[in-house]
Amino acid sequence: MQVKEIVLVAQDLASYGKDRPDELGAGSIVPLVKSVSEMVERVRLLYLYPSDLSDELIHVILDSGVPYFDLSLQHVSKPLLRKMRRWGDGQRFLDRIADIRRHQADAVFRSNFIVGYPGETEADHDALLSFVQEAELDWCGFFTYSAEDGTYAATLPDQVPASLARERHAELQEVQDEITAAKRDNEMGTVHRVLIDAQGSARSHREAPEIDGVVQVDESLTVGEFYDVEIVDALGPDLIGEVVSGATGNRRSGQQ
Repeated sequence: MQVKEIVLVAQDLASYGKDRPDELGAGSIVPLVKSVSEMVERVRLLYLYPSDLSDELIHVILDSGVPYFDLSLQHVSKPLLRKMRRWGDGQRFLDRIADIRRHQADAVFRSNFIVGYPGETEADHDALLSFVQEAELDWCGFFTYSAEDGTYAATLPDQVPASLARERHAELQEVQDEITAAKRDNEMGTVHRVLIDAQGSARSHREAPEIDGVVQVDESLTVGEFYDVEIVDALGPDLIGEVVSGATGNRRSGQQ
């Protein structure tokens, strides 16, 4: 079976090549993404630090045909992000997301956030809640902080009580679930090109494997092939698709 999608993932993917500029040309991941996108129908990048999300990288992702941005944001409170030794703040993140959407309105966004990090105040939580509501990310994961012996964070003062962290987590998850459900409902009546991953299960460019929802399709469709399907229903994070055309092969290579 021909490879149809390649997923590039690393702890800090956008920093690829910076330590080897002489060997890797520009010393960035951009040439790699360009090369891979010429060989397969889809190339998907997971886990990008916003500090390394350059204009050049944004454009090469958009040009790849998979406008999916998995941004490692972690939080939006500037003081907390500095404790995490991270760059940015909520407004910078919103500006970057808005800029990408100006280039491509249907770009898809995923991120993950840590809830209850040491020193997180009620104001910090409210700021994150407001960000989630305003950013309207397609997919979002929340992880309740848990102290681990030997880690830097475990030594920080103002540890957030576990019960409070769980409450904050639940509040954020409820808001995001409504956003995701609304976005999925909005897909009804649209046509998507999907890749069949397994019998009855497919993905468009909007869904990364194993972490997002899926498009449920007829089990007779061939695994490993692309089909155009119309979205006829939504079940939470999952969509229901009906074929509007047969297998379309690999458009980049022209092979069926």
